[in-house]
Amino acid sequence: MDPLAPLLQTIKTLLDETLPNDLARSISEDIESKVQEVLKNLSLVPKHEFENLEALVTTLETKICYLEQRLAEMEKIGANGAKALDEN
Repeated sequence: MDPLAPLLQTIKTLLDETLPNDLARSISEDIESKVQEVLKNLSLVPKHEFENLEALVTTLETKICYLEQRLAEMEKIGANGAKALDEN
């Protein structure tokens, strides 16, 4: 269902109530045409797809944080091991 349909219907009703029929129809068609033109130029995705991608990004961010911590620990262990070898 088009989320703008109720809004466009409200506008059409108001135009029909306040303007002569031909003028109301013409303005209504112009508004709908402009809205469709704008929507066509937008890069929209379905809500469920957006939510799936959002969850994926959250999971990946968590994994990256964990891997960065592990890397820091390994680098610290590696640096300490190198110092021990230098002392011998």
